[in-house]
Amino acid sequence: MEENKKEMLIYQINSYIEQVLNLVDNQGKLDYFNIEIKNHQGNLNMQCNIADRKKVY
Repeated sequence: MEENKKEMLIYQINSYIEQVLNLVDNQGKLDYFNIEIKNHQGNLNMQCNIADRKKVY
């Protein structure tokens, strides 16, 4: 059963990361993003922050 939990986590995390990479690639922001992943008793919380940074001088 533990192996099944691990496989489901791997699948869900990989799917999320792939979606985020496609999103930031389409926006041209591959250099400025953060992904945060938390798991608590089977509740997977995944967040992505995309930054827009520019040099001013």
